[in-house]
Amino acid sequence: MTGKKDKHPPGAGTLEQRIRLSAGLVLFTFVLLHFLNHSLGNISLAALDWGQDLRYRIWHSTVGGWVLYGALFTHAGLALWKTARRRTLRMPLWEATQIVLGLLIPYVLIKHIFATRGAEIAFGSYIDYRHELSVLWPSGALLQSTLLILVWLHGCIGLHYWLRMKGWYAQAKPTLFILAMIIPLLALTGWISAARRLFLANATKINVTAAQKAELLQWTEWTQYGFYALVALVFGVFGARKAFGYLRKRITIRYLDSRTVKTPPGPTLLEISRMKGIPHMSICGGRARCSTCRTVILSGKADLDRPSATETNVLKRIGASANVRLACQLRPTTDMVVRPLFSAGRALSRDGLHDRYRWGVEQKIAVMFIDLRGFTSLSEGKLPFDVVFILNRYVDGVVGIIRKNGGMVDKIMGDGIMALFGVETSFEAGVRAALATLDDLSDELARVNEDLTSHLAAPLKVAVGMHGGTAILGRIGLDGKNGVASGLTALGDVVNVAARLEGVAKEENAVAAISREVLTESGHMVDPDFGTRAVAIRGRVAPLEVVCFQSIEIMNTALTRSEP
Repeated sequence: MTGKKDKHPPGAGTLEQRIRLSAGLVLFTFVLLHFLNHSLGNISLAALDWGQDLRYRIWHSTVGGWVLYGALFTHAGLALWKTARRRTLRMPLWEATQIVLGLLIPYVLIKHIFATRGAEIAFGSYIDYRHELSVLWPSGALLQSTLLILVWLHGCIGLHYWLRMKGWYAQAKPTLFILAMIIPLLALTGWISAARRLFLANATKINVTAAQKAELLQWTEWTQYGFYALVALVFGVFGARKAFGYLRKRITIRYLDSRTVKTPPGPTLLEISRMKGIPHMSICGGRARCSTCRTVILSGKADLDRPSATETNVLKRIGASANVRLACQLRPTTDMVVRPLFSAGRALSRDGLHDRYRWGVEQKIAVMFIDLRGFTSLSEGKLPFDVVFILNRYVDGVVGIIRKNGGMVDKIMGDGIMALFGVETSFEAGVRAALATLDDLSDELARVNEDLTSHLAAPLKVAVGMHGGTAILGRIGLDGKNGVASGLTALGDVVNVAARLEGVAKEENAVAAISREVLTESGHMVDPDFGTRAVAIRGRVAPLEVVCFQSIEIMNTALTRSEP
């Protein structure tokens, strides 16, 4: 289950994207601390200054200053560079919104930087909250509040579309959404209420002279003109490349079962799809993270450049064949016939981009297989009605126990049940829930046997296999267009191992066979005197250490949970 960690893991994006993301995270951390500082204004001016002193220790240090302003220029510069390289302005609404916000922010931010840090550096002014609130209230209140809202929205959009492919994000999203609403609200009410109190008490004080203020405003205007001249240059480059493209010889892209379009070479296949209005799935927005834009190249593959290291990693991760490429990375130069593997139309017919499981995610979970022992012989000589009646009572009871402990039933295969734990919680919590299910299963099985006494020659017994690790979670097959949608299922090595361990439990005449690996990773310790078995697993070089429990009582005695 463990292996050498990839230096550039699939889904992480290109080096440029990782640098821009890292710079963005630095800036968001600065903004978050700044907003939390503002919120202290709901308490007092002294609380605001106390928070500012703490922030200054971070961002006004030599290292902190270099990191902060380095992140600012890096993030903005790479964003402009990316915009200049675009071949189309057709994009998802969220991406367009983030770009527009990013272009609006500097207009107000430049003035704020010069009025604060600029005054400190140029004139040695002491810029505390009393000074800044005196400057902003009331004439600058609307502009400053607008800046806060623009910056927060820009950052939250970026965070959301980065995190939504993470396994834990679905569970954390409601809490994060509430925080995303509360934090800016507290920041706005904090600085406004503090400014009003200061103004009403006639305690305002400005620490720069009128001449210094005029000079700062002049520098602000020059910088604003310079920035938006750069923005104009970026869009000028975009327009020039667009115009130049029309002068080049056009290539033909045929979308199998769809349209045939002509386009100048240069744009990525995803950009071509967007320019021509052809639906093409791309959950990550063309950042080589999600692989949902993957496309089969039916002809024209021989003339393509080799995949980059980033694209190669993603294709290797999904086990793609040699003629599959990522549309967001592929730049056609000759005529091609292609077929996108995921249909954007199908995605939007159900839950759209909001259903991350429709496109598959990797997540660490615990998988459990529960199977009846000897059910084939038990059902011999019984009427079909009796067999179905017994199975329904057993399945209803086991499914109820699984769900009671927060598990998810993946599938029911006759007398076998596959359950997933940790889909909506952490891996450790999932393993604890799975062990609690085993504990409750013993009592539920006793109740089932009592209810079916007159129908059974011998009590029902089960064999359980359990393993944990990173699995692929997704909805396979039916997309709901015909009124039937597929449920969530798990795929991967962890599922195969759990199924194998269910067989080991039968071989050892045990109630449960659980990999020692998953118990250790989830913080459970097995009594050192308790024996284990080495089990050969197909596809693994080394055997897997397995703990077999003859009863639930023995399991509860042998297992202890280590302190966190």
